[in-house]
Amino acid sequence: MNQVILVGRICRELEIKKVGEDRHVVNNVLAVNRTYKDRNGDSITDFIPFVAWNTLAKLLMRYACKGQRVVLAGGMQSRKYTDSAGKEVYVIECNVNEITLLDKPHHRKIGEGEGMNLDRDEMTLPQEVVEEVIEKIK
Repeated sequence: MNQVILVGRICRELEIKKVGEDRHVVNNVLAVNRTYKDRNGDSITDFIPFVAWNTLAKLLMRYACKGQRVVLAGGMQSRKYTDSAGKEVYVIECNVNEITLLDKPHHRKIGEGEGMNLDRDEMTLPQEVVEEVIEKIK
């Protein structure tokens, strides 16, 4: 059985991509705190890549933003692809099949045309959290 439930914060600004004629995808990273601390008493955070397709991708784009707390349920999957430099990249990610927003939704207007031009509500985080996330995803 391959089931995972992750509770964390969205790490990057959300961006939706159109795949083919009628599919949409969001790729992002979820910052998930562990329940214990390291030897120095510091919190440990894991950064889990995730992918959401179609309706779930649109739901994220419409109601979620960077820094927002969410629950993602789905299964872990692995895949590989060749990047623009010709290097093979191996990825393990959560393929999302259910989303629960824990913070108040940030409703956005979806723009006209094939893309989704959105008005984004910014959610401010403490500077130390921002710096920690940036360091860990570099």
